[in-house]
Amino acid sequence: MTYVSPLGGDILLVQVSDAGSPGTYTHPCLINTDRSLEMSANATATELADCADQSAPAKIVRRVKSTDIKVSGAGVLDATSVLAFMQWLLAGTSKDVKIKQNTTGALGGWTITGAFILTAFNITGRRGDYQEVSRTLEHADVPALAANA
Repeated sequence: MTYVSPLGGDILLVQVSDAGSPGTYTHPCLINTDRSLEMSANATATELADCADQSAPAKIVRRVKSTDIKVSGAGVLDATSVLAFMQWLLAGTSKDVKIKQNTTGALGGWTITGAFILTAFNITGRRGDYQEVSRTLEHADVPALAANA
């Protein structure tokens, strides 16, 4: 028998650069429970007629017009991290980010590196509970994807 090789949710890291040269990338403590990576393609579809028999059904061909990467994270609010994220969103600037499957390439590890903008930042709280935070980053330019060493 051969079983699936699972990876723990906590090794999917979202590391944000401190903007130094060279930048130091750290995984913010705000992302301490949930994280998700969404990759999508915007495609266009065209119907091509059968020239030999125009009454026959056409075939559909598709082409990718653009690609998109979003990464989201959530967790219990880390009070020391909140102000920096709020300032980032309000500044409307991009930051260098690494999204990592933090294991070796032989075990399925990879890294996406590129400029991302913070497009959503939410804080929620209920009486008697701790505040929670969620945020979404979207790529601002073409990111690079590489297998980890």
